[in-house]
Order: sequence, then structure tokens, then C-alpha cells
Amino acid sequence: MTSKERVLKNYTFQPVDRFTIDFCAESKVYELLRNYYGVPDDLALMERLHVDFRYPKPNWIGFPLIDEQGRRTDYFGIPRAGVGDFGYPLEHPLAHVNSVAELDAYPKWPSPDMWDYEQYAEDCARFEDYAVLGGVWGWFFEAACDLVGMERFFLLMYDNPRLAHAILERIVSFMERTSEIMFQKAGRYIDICFTGDDYGFQSGPMMSPAMFEEFVRPYLQRIYDVGRRHGKLIMHHSCGSVARWIPTLMEMGLNILEPIQVRAAGMDPRRLAEQYGGRLCFHGSIDTQYTLPFGTPEDVRREVRERVETFRPYGGFTIAPSQHLLADIPLENIVAMYEAAWEYAWL
Repeated sequence: MTSKERVLKNYTFQPVDRFTIDFCAESKVYELLRNYYGVPDDLALMERLHVDFRYPKPNWIGFPLIDEQGRRTDYFGIPRAGVGDFGYPLEHPLAHVNSVAELDAYPKWPSPDMWDYEQYAEDCARFEDYAVLGGVWGWFFEAACDLVGMERFFLLMYDNPRLAHAILERIVSFMERTSEIMFQKAGRYIDICFTGDDYGFQSGPMMSPAMFEEFVRPYLQRIYDVGRRHGKLIMHHSCGSVARWIPTLMEMGLNILEPIQVRAAGMDPRRLAEQYGGRLCFHGSIDTQYTLPFGTPEDVRREVRERVETFRPYGGFTIAPSQHLLADIPLENIVAMYEAAWEYAWL
């Protein structure tokens, strides 16, 4: 059974030889593990860890991702800096926008033609034996918060909903069209439409159900629908406490929830399995908030075994961390996780 076959069967609740395995980490962790295992590159590392998924990305060919002050930016022109690979906004370029006309005048709106789709299709085609995840990373709500400032964007949803919707529309129209072209060019190689956006804090939902229905659902539905039109499973990365939104996301077409931040409110794996097992797939849940950074290798092994036992009756589970692995996690704990994954994944 190839990884592609295993993932597609696992995520449609058909019998498989083992649960699937995935890996996500900052680049320093890749380097540490390459050195530990003595492998030459990241693809060889994925083979060594028995990872069933591949995540090709298109190269950016648009405006330079650097601002006038020499700071790196994302493709919305937001300057970022941070620890490792994860950059947080240094400023919010639309913080003082008060009208749609000012919004339209922003010079750093990206265009769908700013990606190299030919290169993207070639990269996707390389992984014929693996589950390939594709489509645009649909972080529209986070992007709006980063462009305007989170506090201000939340206030705009109440005080100036017309402007809030205009910001979301500019972002989502770009993402929707980009994703459509990605599937047109490379859809025959892609198995899962993978998107991500956050709607939960550690303690609970980020907003009321009414706000979610107005400012998230219609835009997220457009992202999901691109993948659905192309016959793909829908996988959504959403951090924090998203238990409140799971029924709605399933109603919208969600197949796979990732990364399962187990220490957030309402995200206990046993409870989620009992409520949604056999109807929704779960990808992640090996705890990066406590067990991996602060536990022992045996604690990590025990948690992997417990997760497999929790989801074994239902299927549709992938062993993976509950967030990207950071370089402050002891290397022996990461190694223990993937050794345990290979040992306990078999069904």
C-alpha cells in the first residue's frame, strides 16, 4: 500500500494497514534531525520518519518580499520578524484605513499571477506515491487582523462592517482565484485541499456565533468550495479551541481537522473521538504545549500509544504534532514520537 493509497483510504474510513504519519516543524528542527539520522536532505528525512504526506508550494514571482526599510514581508506587504521561521507583524499597513477608497489605494495587494504555477505542477507531480496537499493557505481572517491590527479589525466588525467585509473580500478573492489556478494546473496530482485560519483562543472561541456566521463562514465556504469543485478532501488547520465550530465546519464540507491543540478548551481527543469519530478525521494531537517540550521520551511514547487507542475504533487518524515542532523541544522527544508512531500505528 502506497502512502497515497493509505491516506485516501484512512480519510474515507476504509481499512488500512496502519494509521498515517505526518511531520511539521521549523527549519532548525529539520536540520537537527537530518544530522541525527545522517540523511542528506529533507525528502530523505521524510522517508526515514515514514511520513505519508507531501506539501509542495508554488514559488513567489511577484513584487520583492522586502520593504523600503529592508524588512522581510509576506505577500500582503506586512513586515514580519520573529523566532525561527515564524514571523509576527512589526506593523499593520492598513491600520489607519477608514474607507474602501483608501483600501483600494494600498499598493501591495497581491495578484494570482504572482505565483509560478508551472513549477508548482512539476513539484506536485514528483510525489505520485504520497498524499499531496495543495490549494491556497486560506488565512483570510488572520491576514485581515495582521493588515489592520487584531483589536481594530474586531472593532471594525461592529463599528464599520462594510469596511471589514471589503477587507475580507480583497483577501479572499485573491486566495480563491489563486487556489482555482493551482487546482487547474496541478489538480490531477493533488489529493487534499489544505487550508488554514485560526478562530479560537486557548480558552475558547475568538468570536460569537453571529460574528462567525457573518465574517468567517461565507468567505471560508468559498475556499472550501474550490477544493470541493475539484473533488478533493478538505483539511483545515485551525489552532486553539475550535470545538464550538466543528459542527459548522463539517456542515460546510470539512473532512479533516488539524492540528488538534489538545490543551485548549474542549479539545480533549477522547471527547472529540466520541462525538465525531467515523464522520470527521483528525490529524495531529501529539501535545506540543507540554508533553513534547517538557515530558520525557517515555511520556511521549505513552501519549502516542494513547492517541492510537483513542482513535482506533473510528479510523481516520494521523499521528502528528499538535503544532509545528520548535527547536526548543528536546530532540530525544521528537525521535521518541516518531519511533512510537512507527511502532503503534499498525492496525
